[in-house]
Amino acid sequence: MLPETTVAPARRELQEAFWTVVDREVARMTTALIEAGLREQQALAVGADWHQRSDARVGFRNGFYTRAITTPHGHLTIRVPRLREGRLDTSFVFDRYQRRHADIDRVLRHVFLTGASTRDAATLAEQLWGSSLSHQAVSRMTRVLDDALQAYRQGPIQPVYPVVQIDGLYVTVDGVKHVLMLVVGLREDGVRHVLDFSLGLGENCRDLLWDLRRRGLEGVQLFVSDDAGTVESAVREVYPEVPWQTCVWHRLVRLWELLGPKDYRGPLVREAARIFRCASREVAGQVAQSWARRWQTWEPELVRWFMNGLEDGLSFHHLPQRWWPRARTTSLTERLIRTLRMRLNLMGAFANPHAALRALFGQLLRWHLVPRITQTT
Repeated sequence: MLPETTVAPARRELQEAFWTVVDREVARMTTALIEAGLREQQALAVGADWHQRSDARVGFRNGFYTRAITTPHGHLTIRVPRLREGRLDTSFVFDRYQRRHADIDRVLRHVFLTGASTRDAATLAEQLWGSSLSHQAVSRMTRVLDDALQAYRQGPIQPVYPVVQIDGLYVTVDGVKHVLMLVVGLREDGVRHVLDFSLGLGENCRDLLWDLRRRGLEGVQLFVSDDAGTVESAVREVYPEVPWQTCVWHRLVRLWELLGPKDYRGPLVREAARIFRCASREVAGQVAQSWARRWQTWEPELVRWFMNGLEDGLSFHHLPQRWWPRARTTSLTERLIRTLRMRLNLMGAFANPHAALRALFGQLLRWHLVPRITQTT
């Protein structure tokens, strides 16, 4: 590995001065090329050169007006030719009312979706291209996602997800904490998709599940979530024929927390974890009974709590064994949520619910975690 080298202050100043001149000259030449192209377009529209008498003339020049536009080469001020009648076609350079080159918008949208706030993206635009840009303008750029978001939330869902996981995370909207619930479908080929999401003040996903069923989410063999009662009741209401699996990892963590700092906490929880690694449901039941007899004297209330909900923790056994590692916990969704939380927290509090949903959808779209219907939107 090459050793790091430091640039002397005097040399750094020379470098900055050199590249400042380069940037200024590139901006000047770009402006000159744009203006030359616009003048040529004006000549074609008029049908004659300056001061030329011609039977082909169909109009007259009418001075210029200035137009500011931000480009990858800097913030430029362009002299745009006018026509005495009609409007000059400038679409080969910029659209009407366009203030930024399309590449600028794409870069800023990408910066926003990587976790920068709208204010940070606006500051970056000023540093890179010398353009003063409000954070409201950056927010407007992200609205290009709205049509894709609408198609995503209204389009049909293919019945190709045997296992569906449900989990959520907190986001701040207008100063109030909301719960963002995600429904994640797992396919046979290992691909996972976020099928839909909702934003509310609690972990209520009943309406979300009804909408998914209306859109075609059928053939589900197992729902997996933590032990939240609202999620369980919603699954049992909307999909009464589908088993519900409580996340094994959440259950063991809860066991650890309820037990508290006792000398035998480690062995008790490790032995409980073996229940969920058994080769069949019958063997798991036998191991669970043995575990209960061993620890009944030490922790009777805790053992009773653990055994009462054990059946819901073993629902994954009715699936083929290749599914067990992915079906008995929500670990795949938990990892996704940790990454989402990191990205969304960087964006700060959202002004309204739609802004939060748009930001979430943008992240999912970047990571190809939405069904194919939105990949081509």
